[in-house]
Amino acid sequence: MEGQADIILGVGLPIVSYGTLKKKFRDYFLKRGIEFNFSKKDYKINVIDCRVYPQGYSSLITVFNSYRNLLCNVIDIDGYTVDIFRVENGIIDNTSCYSLSDGVITLIANVQQELLKMNIRLTEGQVQDIIGGKEPVIFDADVKGIVEAIAKEEYTESLLAKIQEYGFEFRNATVFTGGGSMLLQKYIEESSRVKYTDFLDQFANARGYKILLEQGLRGGCYGNKTDKPIFFYE
Repeated sequence: MEGQADIILGVGLPIVSYGTLKKKFRDYFLKRGIEFNFSKKDYKINVIDCRVYPQGYSSLITVFNSYRNLLCNVIDIDGYTVDIFRVENGIIDNTSCYSLSDGVITLIANVQQELLKMNIRLTEGQVQDIIGGKEPVIFDADVKGIVEAIAKEEYTESLLAKIQEYGFEFRNATVFTGGGSMLLQKYIEESSRVKYTDFLDQFANARGYKILLEQGLRGGCYGNKTDKPIFFYE
């Protein structure tokens, strides 16, 4: 073996499954060694410790000082799910945690199905480009209009209305996180439903794991510091 390293890994789970799956998820990574060959040399990585954190809340940690004394909504829009909960004075309201099966994959599929009626086939990447505001190169303006209308009215407005039905008040500050939130930022900001919004990018959860893990290591079994590399996975 040419190279070997011990690492500490920070990972995350959706908040609704965090309590029930965190031990199993941690054990999964602790049992795995990573071996690979690079430039004809063999390497091995040992995960000597793994800490699991709730997604969404980990994002909020990166801007915690701005919301520590407020009640705010946290909405984490992912590919397959939308995870929502409230935080008041820095504490998660456990009665407000929901996971909706309305991730942006459903939006992309709806766009593709609608355009197939016109015998137009767009890839997932092309749909994302149009939703994200990139100018399409080979498609007419009416195609762009159809995509934007579905993204704004059929998806974003419907999703925000559904979240309101779960008892979330958009007069409170709302923190949007996840890649889906970044993709839909324009449509969310244009909605009359939301008032005070903050958008955190798709790497915010990983940055939050770093903050939480470093805090834990300073006061945990490693003393005030550790010389082991730290890695993050979402």
